[in-house]
Amino acid sequence: MGNLQTLDIVLLATVVLMLLVVPVIVTTQTRQRRLNRRIAGLHDVENRGVPTKSGANQPVRITLGQPEGRLPQVRQAVSRCFGYDSRMVGAKGPLMLRASIAGVVLAVAGGWVAGPFAGLPALGILGAMAAGGVLGARFMFTRAKRAVNDRLLDQFPDAIGLIVRAVRAGIPVAEGLRVVSAEMPAPVGPEFKRVIEELAVGVDLETALWSLASRTGLPEYRFFVVTVVLQRETGGNLTETLDNLADVIRKRRAVRQRAHALSAEARTSTYVLAGLPFVTGAGLYIMNPVYLSRLFTEPQGKLLLAAAAGSLIMGLFTMSMLIRRALS
Repeated sequence: MGNLQTLDIVLLATVVLMLLVVPVIVTTQTRQRRLNRRIAGLHDVENRGVPTKSGANQPVRITLGQPEGRLPQVRQAVSRCFGYDSRMVGAKGPLMLRASIAGVVLAVAGGWVAGPFAGLPALGILGAMAAGGVLGARFMFTRAKRAVNDRLLDQFPDAIGLIVRAVRAGIPVAEGLRVVSAEMPAPVGPEFKRVIEELAVGVDLETALWSLASRTGLPEYRFFVVTVVLQRETGGNLTETLDNLADVIRKRRAVRQRAHALSAEARTSTYVLAGLPFVTGAGLYIMNPVYLSRLFTEPQGKLLLAAAAGSLIMGLFTMSMLIRRALS
């Protein structure tokens, strides 16, 4: 088993990755279908009530949360493991394909390193392949999630502007949210559309807005929810407050973009340092193949390669964390 052929590694990697990715896809599709059925069923009931034997109407209770049981918990755990987010459903096809390709590539690489290169037993090979598949898919999902968050933040001031204009025209806040859901592109439009759908099934405005803030995970959306909720409870000039909030969000975005530009040198240095060992190794191999081949054939050389790879990964991770913390 220590000398697995390449085809066997590819097949095993594909099976392992599919067993891990399929629950995520099923979770998203099942959740969306369940919500659509509940909303469609609600529209068929007049006054949100059903007739009883006595002729009176009783309220229909619709639960938007996850069904009870251990299976949904397992699906949520798998989604968290992969870094999957339901907000990325709009680009599900291409994203799933890219995540699957990245997972298979890293699973094959992990199987080769653990098998033919390191000579680990079958359990170690399967563990390395599973870890590679998860890391590859998680990397793609994390990148997609970061892109969604950037678009949510970039489009949010314009969405607030639509709400402000609607309120100034005498339209209630809930109808202003409906305007945003209809006029704004993804991902802001679908997020506010979900708020409108929750309001349609009887969820109060405050709960629906806090659900929006929880889904996005962005502080700017929490500021918006606090502003609207406080205005509903205490009164005040909502349009002026929202205008100020939109201006603050634009300034925060400008500061973040400036910091991103100023950190370009550090990020470029990270890429150069990451690629330098490979360029140097390729040059040494061209000049003296026998000298460098000992790293791949002798146990001491393999140990040195493993230590070098670990040091490189830790260094890249540390630099990435420092840059990200400086930008946050």
